[in-house]
Amino acid sequence: MSDRFDINHIYDILGLKPGASADEVKQAYRQMAKTWHPDCFIEPEQKLEAEEKIKEINQAYARLKSYQPNETNQSASTSTKIDFTPSNAESFYKLGMEKAQKGKYSEAIENFTQAIRLNPNYFEAYKYRGLACSKLGYENRAKSDFKNARELELKQKKVSPKPPPPKPTSPPPKPPTSPPLESQSQPSPWKCVHTLTHQNWVFTTAISPDGQTLASGSSDNTINIWHLDTGKLLHTLTSHTKWVRCLAFSPDSQTLVSSSDDSSIMIWQMSTGKLFKTLKVHSTPVFSVIISPDGQTILSGGTDTTIKISHIEMGQLLQVLKGHSSFIYSLTTCPKQQIFVSSGADNTIKLWNFKSRKLLQTLNGHSGWVMCVAISLDGQILASGSYDQTIKL
Repeated sequence: MSDRFDINHIYDILGLKPGASADEVKQAYRQMAKTWHPDCFIEPEQKLEAEEKIKEINQAYARLKSYQPNETNQSASTSTKIDFTPSNAESFYKLGMEKAQKGKYSEAIENFTQAIRLNPNYFEAYKYRGLACSKLGYENRAKSDFKNARELELKQKKVSPKPPPPKPTSPPPKPPTSPPLESQSQPSPWKCVHTLTHQNWVFTTAISPDGQTLASGSSDNTINIWHLDTGKLLHTLTSHTKWVRCLAFSPDSQTLVSSSDDSSIMIWQMSTGKLFKTLKVHSTPVFSVIISPDGQTILSGGTDTTIKISHIEMGQLLQVLKGHSSFIYSLTTCPKQQIFVSSGADNTIKLWNFKSRKLLQTLNGHSGWVMCVAISLDGQILASGSYDQTIKL
């Protein structure tokens, strides 16, 4: 297949005509990636098809970004040619990290992929490509990358020679006689009292209102319950089949609620660590869950763009609130004001009335996904954090 025919086919994948501008390519890519996002599909076969389609779209976009049409000016052609040397893998990796830190995960995936092509043993590139995939909901791709990263890292540790013993060094110089800075003269009041571990990433933690218990949720699909003072592991809860995204304690500290990428919400008894009830009110991943101040209902939100209110004891869905146009990432309550707050990937923050469950106000200050919201204890300040790299009060 000629290069020209191959490029024409790649343009066709993105629904473009050959010779489209860089802006047209970027816009078409974003639209195609949004249309074929696996979370837009419910059936397993459709999700698999979407993941394959997304892979094809990402590859096409990466190819077009590096493609330069033939120029009559040889110097221009030479200047755009990529030098595929091992050092370039590091360059692509660093570029991918920069994109990921800015929340540009699709572009980060492309850069990490280029790094892996140039250096197939680059386990860090696999690891962070997996993280970028997980951020976009490509769970199968993420798990595959994490597996490859672990295997390559273990392999490299086995073959790496042990470093030689350090050479004797001269005694360290005496400290300066000038008075130390005030910040250096006072020890920090903070110290690490315990380090608690999971087998994989920890996505969420919650401390019970009575201050006795810590719960942690992980991408190893488990929830660990710890005694806060001693750091002793009390229970490991294993009923979720996918990543645990969020945890919330009831006001009396006797109940824990968890949400997961397996689309379920689980209610646990803290005294025994046993599963009390499972709610299946969502059909897609649930990113956030909270318990109402009266301890009677659960509010949950995720990739289906709705907030669902369920009764804990009855285990029934009470109401569905529609207001967001994209994923819901965070929920929080303000008992003093009788409101709860939601935020999401539509860049908005929404305030709702607890009793009437009516939308009170929409805040539009952010230019990126709003990933987290919190309200001060006096109910006067709402804080929000976003992919636009700002915190707004």
